[in-house]
Amino acid sequence: MKIESLREVRNNFSEVIESLEKTGPVVVTKNGKGRALLIPIDDDTDIETLVLSNSRRFWQLFDKAGSGERTGMEDLPDVDDDAAWAHLSSKKNRKG
Repeated sequence: MKIESLREVRNNFSEVIESLEKTGPVVVTKNGKGRALLIPIDDDTDIETLVLSNSRRFWQLFDKAGSGERTGMEDLPDVDDDAAWAHLSSKKNRKG
């Protein structure tokens, strides 16, 4: 892994991007602190997984699901069946 200042990356962006395959990830720093990460990608890179793996909200949901925390049926709000069906029907009509 390589560490470069924002100024260096900005001034040599094309070269930094072209060299990612050889150098591997590049940490971009500003005032000595890491601010961004440039990583090489190819056709086999699963970008969605990369994004989700860095999503705090995703991991909170993941942890909640893993804890077995559930909402009981009796705690769910009452559903007006007619309103629910009307809502679903209107969505279906908008798509078609």
